[in-house]
Amino acid sequence: MRSPPIDCRLVVALMAIILLLPVPAGAQRVPRTADAVEQAWRGWMGKSDTSSGGLAILQGGRVVREATVGSVMSGASVPLASLSKAITGVCVARLIERGRLTFDSPVSQALARTLARLGRPADPRLLAVTVSQLLVHRAGFDSRQDEVNAPLAGHLRNNTARRTAFDAQLGWLLREQLTYPPGTHYAYSNAAYLVLGAIIEEASGRDYEGYCREAVLVPLGSRQAALDPAWRILSSYGGWRMPLADYGRFYQAFAPGNPAIGAAERAWMMSPDGKETGGGTHYGLGTFVRPTHVGGGRFWHWGAWTYTLPGAADGPLKASYSTFAVRMGPLDVDMVMYVQPALGKGPARGEIDRALGDAARSVTDWR
Repeated sequence: MRSPPIDCRLVVALMAIILLLPVPAGAQRVPRTADAVEQAWRGWMGKSDTSSGGLAILQGGRVVREATVGSVMSGASVPLASLSKAITGVCVARLIERGRLTFDSPVSQALARTLARLGRPADPRLLAVTVSQLLVHRAGFDSRQDEVNAPLAGHLRNNTARRTAFDAQLGWLLREQLTYPPGTHYAYSNAAYLVLGAIIEEASGRDYEGYCREAVLVPLGSRQAALDPAWRILSSYGGWRMPLADYGRFYQAFAPGNPAIGAAERAWMMSPDGKETGGGTHYGLGTFVRPTHVGGGRFWHWGAWTYTLPGAADGPLKASYSTFAVRMGPLDVDMVMYVQPALGKGPARGEIDRALGDAARSVTDWR
């Protein structure tokens, strides 16, 4: 038995009626906002061993969320530890763009006046180390026993931590032998970025803090950025402090086309040649880089400073905190986090990195 023919006009009419019917409230798609990222962070904070912290989220260079827990106040300046290295890296790139340096400039040239004052290094190979090798942690220093941190306690028992003390710290390096032949081995260290800070001063003719504020930070909107008054000695490798949102504004320097980094310097930064750290990642201008097809890449860095010295010249010194910054280029999103006390060994870093990334990718409305 054959079925009766279908009236196409009737089907069209029924479909039109269905489309006009109201959708139940529970079935509507609710846009996911920056709330998702904040909730992911708060969930992680509740499970971690931290008591206080802050988070800033920027999208397209605009602050879309700030959150705090515990004693950290929204908008307050916080110390950044090794997130300072990216500031140093971008300041070096600015000097290269302006013709004051090149990536191939050797220490013998870039620190000629400083070496005339302090004397030649015990290891002559240091003289041939280039600005590029310093930037990507291939200068030959040792990551296992940092040549800067090891003598710090002895210095601070008799000297203030409130001065940058570039000459004193460089003196420690000049007495040591390099652990690796320059250019051959990736070894993350504070020593390389201490040298870069001194190079910035010599190439610019300015103090490190003043030059970086004027040339990079203030133009990017990081107006409250300054070296931590209590820890200026960490300067170019760990001494900056500012509100988290201000650091997010600075991190926009890594967005494609941002004028804070010139075209040639950006091309150098994005190329992995001679900069590889493993797993498709390389180290660029003071930050880790994983290039992406859209948005330039993913950039990130961790920082931490844990230090206790009861008998310091300044009085008892104590610090314990961790910091994290990540730029998700395809989303044009920057996230910056500060927590105290510092994170210990374990999975916490990986967990918050994944949690923030997954939550940011789920957002459909950044307004």
